[in-house]
Amino acid sequence: MKLTKYIQKTLGAFIFLSLGFSSVVYGQRNEASLFKAMQDEMTRTKNELKLPGALPTYFVGYTVGENQYISVLSSLGTTVYTKESPRERVNSVKLYVGDSNFSSDYSYSGNGINSNTLMARDDNYDHIRYSFWQTSDLAYKFAVEVYNSKKSAVKTATISEEEKALPDMLPISYPEVSTPVIPEFNLNRKSYQDLANKLSKIFCNYSSVFNSSVGIDGIETIYYYLTSEGTKIKEPVGYVSISVKGSIRNRKGQVIEDQKTIYAKSFDKLPSEDILIASVKDFAERLSSLIQAPNMDEYYLGPVLFEDEASAKIFADNLVSPSGILSFRHPYQVVASVTRAENVSEAKNVKPLEERIGKKVIDSRLNVVNRTDLSDFGGFSLIGSYNYDGQGVAPIKNLSLIENGILKNMLSSRVPTIKIKTSSGSMRFGVSPRSVINSLAPGVLIVSAPSGEATTTLKTQLLNAAKEEGLDYAYIVRNFASGSGQYLYKVSVKDGSETLVTGAEISPIQFIKLKRVLGVSKDDFVYNYLYKESIPTSIIAPKSVLIEDIEIVNKPLTIQKESPLIGK
Repeated sequence: MKLTKYIQKTLGAFIFLSLGFSSVVYGQRNEASLFKAMQDEMTRTKNELKLPGALPTYFVGYTVGENQYISVLSSLGTTVYTKESPRERVNSVKLYVGDSNFSSDYSYSGNGINSNTLMARDDNYDHIRYSFWQTSDLAYKFAVEVYNSKKSAVKTATISEEEKALPDMLPISYPEVSTPVIPEFNLNRKSYQDLANKLSKIFCNYSSVFNSSVGIDGIETIYYYLTSEGTKIKEPVGYVSISVKGSIRNRKGQVIEDQKTIYAKSFDKLPSEDILIASVKDFAERLSSLIQAPNMDEYYLGPVLFEDEASAKIFADNLVSPSGILSFRHPYQVVASVTRAENVSEAKNVKPLEERIGKKVIDSRLNVVNRTDLSDFGGFSLIGSYNYDGQGVAPIKNLSLIENGILKNMLSSRVPTIKIKTSSGSMRFGVSPRSVINSLAPGVLIVSAPSGEATTTLKTQLLNAAKEEGLDYAYIVRNFASGSGQYLYKVSVKDGSETLVTGAEISPIQFIKLKRVLGVSKDDFVYNYLYKESIPTSIIAPKSVLIEDIEIVNKPLTIQKESPLIGK
C-alpha cells in the first residue's frame, strides 16, 4: 500500500512537472510555429501569387493581432455587468505591387487589409496559412486594381509635381528582429470588479447625482509582425481605463452630465486606491455643485486661462494631427471593386505643418519633444511608451520637434514627404478588438516652458489682461466637459473670487492661437488619451496656458422634468 502510494505520488509529481515544462516549451514552440506558418505563406504569396498581365508583389507585411479584454461596469457598489473576451486573433496583410518608387500604396495610412474572420486561437500551422492565404488573395487583387487606378489618379490629382515624384516607401537599414517574452497582462475579473464596486459605492453619499457608474476596461493586443524584408517583431499594446460618469438636475430642471477617465499602462500601474477614491469624490462633489451653479447669460470675448486637463487637451488637439507635428503625404483617391478603398476625401483639407520647418509655429517659450521610452512621470503611468512601430521600425527614443517655438522636425513613417526623408518610427499600432490598426502618432509628447511662470502667477495675469480690456470678469477652464453643458469658472476682476457657471460653449482653439500666448506655466500636467480612439498616447503639457480673444457663448441646456416613482 505504501509502495503504491509512493508510486502514485511520484508519478503524479512527474506528470505535474512534465506538464508544467511542456506548457512552457509548448508556448515557445507555438510562437515559432506561428511565425513559420506566416513565413511560409508569405513566401508562397510573394513568389506565386500573380494574375496574368499584372505586376508581381514587391512587398508583403503580415500581422497577427492577438487580443484579450475585460470590461466591468458598476453602479452604487454593485456590478452591473462584466464582459470578458477570450483570446482572439485576427490578421492583416499589407501587400504592394509595383516597386518602392511607385506602388499600389495610395492612402499612406499604414493600414492593410484586415481578415474577414477570426483566426484559430491555437497555433495550427495549416489553419494559419489558410487564413493568410484568404487575406493575401484579396489583398493582391485589391493591390492590382488600386495600382491601375492610382496611375490614372496621378494625372489629375491637384498635388505638386515634386510630391508626385517622391518614392512611396523608404528602404530600411536592416530588418529588426525582436520576439521578447511579454509579462502577463492582469485581466483578473475579481480585481476589476472589486475596484469598480468600491469606487462606484462612493456615489451612495451623493443623493443628487443619478445615473452614476464606474467602468473599468482592460485590453491588450500582442502584435506579431513579419515582412518580406526580414523584419520579425512581437509588440504588446494595451491599457487600463477607469471611466467615472454621473448626472445631476440643476434648480431649473436642466440635466448636466459629465465623465472623467483615468488611464494607466496596466492594472498594476493604476494610481493607488486612496488617490482613486479621492478623484471620484472630487468628481462627485464638483458635479453636485453644479446644481446651484448659474447659467452663463451673456456673450464673452476676452482672455481665458486654461488649466490642467483643458490646457493639455488644447496642446494635444493642435499638435497631434496631420496639420500638426505628424508628417503628411497627400493620398490619391482610387477605385476598386474587390473591397472598399479607404476614404481619403478629408485629406484635401489638410495643410501640412512641415511647410514651416525652420519657422516659428508656437510661442517662443515652448519646446516640444517626443519620447518613446518614458513609461512613468511624476508618479503617473504613461500609456504612450512603445518599443517598435507598426512598420517594424525601432523609434527614435528622444526626438526634438520644436525648439523655442521653431519647428525642427516631424513625426514620420517610411513614407517620405517633401521635407522628411527618414522614419522616426511613429507609425503606431493601435488597440481595437477584432481589428489591426495603424496610425502616425506620438508616444509621450512633452510640451515644456522652462522660462514659463508659476501657475499661481497666471491667474493674476488673467485678471490684469481682463482689466486692460475693460472687462469686469474673466474665465478659467479646467476641463472640457465630456457630457452635456460645459462648465467653467467666472473670475471677478475686482477681488479674484471664482463662481462656477454652466451652460457655456467655447469656440474651438485654433493652432494659430498658440503662436503667441499671454502666459504659460512652467509646471507640468500629465494627460493620457486614445488618439483616434485607439492609439495609446501621452502628453506632458504646461499645467496652464493663458490665451487671448477666446469666444464663449451661452448654450441652452435641455430641461427634463423629473418623473417621481409611484409610492408603494
